[in-house]
Amino acid sequence: MKIIVKGTFDRDIDKAHSHELRLALDTKITQIERAKTISQVTGIKLLEGYSHHYRIVVKSTNHSYRIGAIVRNQTIWLVRFLPRRIIYKSFP
Repeated sequence: MKIIVKGTFDRDIDKAHSHELRLALDTKITQIERAKTISQVTGIKLLEGYSHHYRIVVKSTNHSYRIGAIVRNQTIWLVRFLPRRIIYKSFP
């Protein structure tokens, strides 16, 4: 899949200081790049009430984060990367 990274996603990554969390995020982004369809990405779920907005789970030992993404055809926009308890308030 083609990945487009928004500025808000980059800023959210800069705030995530855990090395383990960044490794988990790198693994998830690699999985997204290699996926031929959205169904091959693990931990993805369509947000209720939306047709293109998804959340993708990224977990490390001490952290549970979500990627807020928009998927259309073979392109995925990575919009936000926030803790589980915060993302649903600010995305979409």
